[in-house]
Amino acid sequence: MKVTLSALDTSESSFTPLVVIELAQDVKEETKEWLKNRIIAKKKDGGAQLLFRPLLNKYEQETLENQNLYLVGASKIRMLLGAEAVGLVKECNDNTMRAFTYRTRQNFKGFDDNNDDFLTMAECQFIIKHELENLRAKDEKMIPGYPQAKLYPGKSLFQLPQLLCLTLLYCLCLERYEAFAPELGHSPNYLP
Repeated sequence: MKVTLSALDTSESSFTPLVVIELAQDVKEETKEWLKNRIIAKKKDGGAQLLFRPLLNKYEQETLENQNLYLVGASKIRMLLGAEAVGLVKECNDNTMRAFTYRTRQNFKGFDDNNDDFLTMAECQFIIKHELENLRAKDEKMIPGYPQAKLYPGKSLFQLPQLLCLTLLYCLCLERYEAFAPELGHSPNYLP
């Protein structure tokens, strides 16, 4: 039986951020919206089907002055399917090492449907990075807001950092992203 992701897997309002995306200060709003829509779009529609939201202040009430920092995460099932997609090797209950598959997940040491610690933080970040880097141009001819920036079918959207000044920063843990809050005295462009 093939496992698919549901709409619920991209609509969680609260999630653990794993990756921070920083865009250049002068990126146009339509470009931001297009990139967001591509990141949260279903896999079958050419998206990454990840969770995405702007970085908020520590009270989760408003965005920071720097409007170009975004948090990316994934639902538990999305992470497990991503682990299978990248060919992640994990230890099985019989002490052998095998490529993880969602269908045989119960055969792996430490796996429990209620356990969120099966994948390490580094594995989760690797999966997100892999999914973002494999986000490809479909039928777009240009980046919205930048008609001079041509896109070619199959070209990775995250291979365009020189145009968008796109940066992927990795959160080490949930508390680390609070370091971006201006109230704590840190520059939003600095990941301690």
